[in-house]
Amino acid sequence: MSEEVVIIGNSFSGLGTAIACAKHGYKVKIIAPKNHTRFIGGLQIAPNGLGALSSLDVEQEILDSAVKLLAVNIKAFDTAVSLSNIPLSSKKAPYVSIARQDLYEILLNKCLTNKLVRFMDARVLAISIKNNRTRLALDTREIITAPIILGADGWNGKTRQFICPSASQQSSGYSIYRGIFQASKMPASFSYPDVQLWLGNSCHLVSYPIQNNQAVNFVFAFSDSAFTSHSIDTIFCDHPVLSMLGVYSQNWHLTPIRQFDLLSNWRRGGVTLIGDAAHPMPPHLAQGAGQSFMDVASIENGLRKGLSLSESIYDMITIRMPEAHSVSRKSQISGNIFRMNGPFSDLRNQLISIAGQKIISDFLQDLWLTV
Repeated sequence: MSEEVVIIGNSFSGLGTAIACAKHGYKVKIIAPKNHTRFIGGLQIAPNGLGALSSLDVEQEILDSAVKLLAVNIKAFDTAVSLSNIPLSSKKAPYVSIARQDLYEILLNKCLTNKLVRFMDARVLAISIKNNRTRLALDTREIITAPIILGADGWNGKTRQFICPSASQQSSGYSIYRGIFQASKMPASFSYPDVQLWLGNSCHLVSYPIQNNQAVNFVFAFSDSAFTSHSIDTIFCDHPVLSMLGVYSQNWHLTPIRQFDLLSNWRRGGVTLIGDAAHPMPPHLAQGAGQSFMDVASIENGLRKGLSLSESIYDMITIRMPEAHSVSRKSQISGNIFRMNGPFSDLRNQLISIAGQKIISDFLQDLWLTV
């Protein structure tokens, strides 16, 4: 193929799309600043996400760096009492965790070693359409045009603003702390190949091992209105089991979470959104990266069937938009359940203790297999 594809952003979805396009003979130019910030924390890759990544021929490299997770262990935050245990992985459909940086480097190296993929150290300042051609103005003073441009620059990037200038974002009313800790400094139970989900009053904590069980990734989500102090050491200082998490306050990174409109259009002119730029995910079902990988796999599937890249992108939008919107809504609902307060949080825990295994197992299998 002589046609060159321009990808804005070197995110997971950007690198993955570059690999998929190059696999089918397309030349790819990735526009992104060279000094990329290191990724913080880990992520979970459910069976649907791992299946999507297999289309890029990186599945084995990921499995070599990942931890295979066996179950979700749900606990009451205040008492540490186990409420339910839901099996995750099987031989046919593994569920894994991996450091974000490790996954990024696997995808980046795949691109760097492909002669059809080249990187342009630049930032997009503006996007416009002139004479039916989409133009990118770069901070290098260059103007780039291309028939196919993919926006993989995230929820706050130029491409999302270009596609839908009126799309809004607002405070969600909750924030998250992310942190990575050496496994040797944590109780041994945190190194088990499980996802631990601690459900509390207006908050929840998620943990799982990464880096071949050498580290543990923690995510603590809490309603802003319920915690007068956002200091992590204050939050955990009196906890009977988790007090050690507050000791290493320097390990934590606080992020206020935004709430986004669901876009009814992912395309304008020659630009198509993909990944987080198209569908930012609430961080409650571990589907943010997985849904991005499914966008990429949808494009690769079309190319494998013999469709043109334009046709494959059109099919991706048609198939993926309703699926991604559905997952986003499910994730938002899950977050609301996780952060219930008062008597409702007690009732939630009681229901999970009684019937949680079947309800949650059915919900997860439906999520992974139907999207």
